[in-house]
Amino acid sequence: MKLICSTLFCLFLFTFSINAQVTIEPPTEGKSVIYFMRTSGVGGLLNFRFFDNTTYLGKFKGVNYMRYECEPGEHMFWVKAENTDYLEANLEAGKIYFVEANGVPGLMTVGVKYKLVDYSHKRQFKRIQKLMAKKEPKVFTEEELKTDQEKFKLIIKDGLATLERKRNRGKKLKRLEKDNNYKN
Repeated sequence: MKLICSTLFCLFLFTFSINAQVTIEPPTEGKSVIYFMRTSGVGGLLNFRFFDNTTYLGKFKGVNYMRYECEPGEHMFWVKAENTDYLEANLEAGKIYFVEANGVPGLMTVGVKYKLVDYSHKRQFKRIQKLMAKKEPKVFTEEELKTDQEKFKLIIKDGLATLERKRNRGKKLKRLEKDNNYKN
């Protein structure tokens, strides 16, 4: 009986410590924050490169995440792997948003797709909290961002040209609205 009680107590402490370590940092006044999450290991060896229109935001492999603080309003986020996926967003000042960008198996390789977070879906948000409890967000220096911005100049040009072709064909893009934000 003592063994069972002590085991349950340890599990309770472990669960509590995971939840206690999750820090969802609010934006500075007048800004918005969006967390880009990779909660799945599919395509884990493949870098996903993240952009806000023409601005390179960073890249990472495997299960990880990054925090991006930006001006509120309209944004065109996109992620590049073997393919490119796009996300229109209308962000509100003072709000926090989460988006998953996970690998999806293809015929010959792994692609990437944005997935909007449903905050009422307990399993989806628990997966995000678990990741945040285990890891710190990826952070990039100004020098790294500047170097890669220059390096990815052609990728940015091609990514925006693809976006324009999709829009010209009437392709409907995923959209993140102001009210699809995290509510503490």
